[in-house]
Amino acid sequence: MTDRQKQILEELIREYVKGAEPVSSNFLVEKCGFDCSPATIRAEMLNLEKEGYLIQPHTSAGRIPTDKAYRYFVDHLLNERQGVLPEKDREAIDRTISSFPHNPHAISSGLAKTMSGITEDFVISGIPNTNEFYRFGFSNIFELPEFEEAEDMFGLGSIFDEFERYFSSFFDNLPSDDLLVYIGRENPNKETKKETVMIARYPLPMGYEGVSAVIGPMRMAYDRNMALLKYVAKKMNEL
Repeated sequence: MTDRQKQILEELIREYVKGAEPVSSNFLVEKCGFDCSPATIRAEMLNLEKEGYLIQPHTSAGRIPTDKAYRYFVDHLLNERQGVLPEKDREAIDRTISSFPHNPHAISSGLAKTMSGITEDFVISGIPNTNEFYRFGFSNIFELPEFEEAEDMFGLGSIFDEFERYFSSFFDNLPSDDLLVYIGRENPNKETKKETVMIARYPLPMGYEGVSAVIGPMRMAYDRNMALLKYVAKKMNEL
């Protein structure tokens, strides 16, 4: 992928995450400062579409990213940006953890609630040792355009109802010092093909092991959510 195509892909993803509307070549030139004509951007977008990174929905003049585009974004375009969490979010996590320094159950519940407020996505935190999980923020996603149709809610609802049943398919592959990001068709759960699932694991008091998962549409704030999970894991390791 050329440098210009990387820049187009990154700007298009960021704009689509913010607005949930297909992004056109004219918009990229006018709003993102590309030093070339809309025709040049259109040609590059067509190349990206041929490579499977973009699609053009119905008759729209703009394009939207595919799960392949989000994967490239996470693996190659976030390296210099990820890991920086706003101070107010760090403070919220710090307060949650410090409120229950010796209670793994209260920490898990508190983290799920705090993280769902920060991300506005669906968050599950829990203790796999005891098969105990806390869910917050499911209502956050009801109004998102990705889930306007009832059938589109089915896959996400299955995570809410059956997370414990198939949780091992995520957890068994999760390194203790890193996080996993499943995007769209990568998800082990075959019913969640339009969602992104991010999972981090970390130690809890009393010898338990904890996990937090941020779940939402593929159109999510990857840099913020990844930074949040990494910060939670870092603070719990320090504790």
